[in-house]
Amino acid sequence: MSYIIWPMIGAVIAVVAGAGPRRRAYRPNANAAPFAGAFGALVGGAIADGVPHALAGELTLMSLVGAVVGALIFCWAVRDRASDLEP
Repeated sequence: MSYIIWPMIGAVIAVVAGAGPRRRAYRPNANAAPFAGAFGALVGGAIADGVPHALAGELTLMSLVGAVVGALIFCWAVRDRASDLEP
């Protein structure tokens, strides 16, 4: 159950953090942030909960905190930067 909840938390965090799906003319495939948030939450939740505990499927407070932190880190990593713009 936790493997379903963590990516959902990550996708919501990515959208709330302003990294939702956007279409731009110069970068049409710039909607990877919700997927990065979901993956980051999955990784962060599994690391924070510990792999043996994560396999049991229990949702703990530490796993939720790890999912939030993982989603924020991965969303920050794929954010748009001013240096990414073409002149």
